[in-house]
Amino acid sequence: MNNVNPQPKFDNPPVVETILGVHFQRLEGFNSAHQGILWEQCFRQHFPAIEERGPVDEVRELFGEERKVVPAMRWEISGQPATPRLWVASPTGEHILQIQRDGLLANWLKPDDAAEYRPYDCRRADFQRNIEQLDAYVQKENIGKVVPTSCTVTYINHLPCDALDNFSPALAEAITFWSDTSSDDWLPPPDRIDLRLTFPMPEQSGRLNVHIKPAIRRSDQQVVLRMDLTARGTVRDGTLAAAMDWIDLGHEWIVRGFASITHKEMHQLWERTQ
Repeated sequence: MNNVNPQPKFDNPPVVETILGVHFQRLEGFNSAHQGILWEQCFRQHFPAIEERGPVDEVRELFGEERKVVPAMRWEISGQPATPRLWVASPTGEHILQIQRDGLLANWLKPDDAAEYRPYDCRRADFQRNIEQLDAYVQKENIGKVVPTSCTVTYINHLPCDALDNFSPALAEAITFWSDTSSDDWLPPPDRIDLRLTFPMPEQSGRLNVHIKPAIRRSDQQVVLRMDLTARGTVRDGTLAAAMDWIDLGHEWIVRGFASITHKEMHQLWERTQ
């Protein structure tokens, strides 16, 4: 995206979790044994906690005629169980890596309100190193190679809200797309809101998906407005370099999108510096 204005920067953004992910062509020979060896050789030092979970499906953003096609139900008959998703975490739980036969995702979770925000450049460098390690391993084992098909970048934010019966004005205070008004004041304030918006990215390269709803924060049971921003799109030439370029594009759309969809008065709270 060509934009002469620098990307917005916040010293104290309301981000509580981020996810960087790449889906790739399925590595048919990549099984649980390979996952365990990969973890032992490449990731155990930094991600000693380990568990298995079900795989997550790749989600594609469709445009034009593709959107009119109803997905067919797919049946698979196999004598082998599905290879699980390996969920490995750092000792503090701040960093998580998710490994499956067609994808790699990395989560960063803010430990507490006082913790420093981990900059994107650091998280990007970590992710690139991890996916390159995965690619080197599967090639060494003659399993195949990592051929990216789509990317996803997600930022989860907690916005301030006083109480469950006061989230409509809180939403109007924070979000430019919500006015908290009706045409004749006949309706009472809504007691439930689930706001979803999507924005197309240039040249049908993907979409920015925004989802806002009330939530209860686990750490202190505080009511918040949870805003998830997810940029998702297709990697067109199937290389790791192209995937990392797309992740950069997705990150830019999330940062600029967040600044655009929130009121400038709120930016002072999050200490915007650029």
